Amino acid sequence: MLQWIVNWAAQHAHTPEKQAERALNDLRMELFRAEQQVLDAQLRADYYRARLSFLEEVTRRGIEQVSDQRKSHEEDSRQLRPSLKLTSTQ
Repeated sequence: MLQWIVNWAAQHAHTPEKQAERALNDLRMELFRAEQQVLDAQLRADYYRARLSFLEEVTRRGIEQVSDQRKSHEEDSRQLRPSLKLTSTQ
C-alpha cells in the first residue's frame, strides 16, 4: 500500500515538466487571443480609413458625384462577377 502511495505521488507531483506543459497550452491560447485582437484592430482601422476617405471625398466633390461614382463601380463589379448557378446533386 505504501508503494502505491509513493507511485501515485510521483505520477501526480508538480514537476517542472508538467508545469511547463500546462503553461505551454495556456500561452498558446493567449497568443491566439492576442493575434485575434490584432486582426480585429486591423479590420477596425481599415473600416475607419475607408469612412474617412469617403467623407473627405464627399466634402471635396459633393455627395452626388461620389454617389454616382460608387454606383458605376458597383455595376462594373456585378458584371465582372459570374452569377451563381445552383445545381442539385442526387
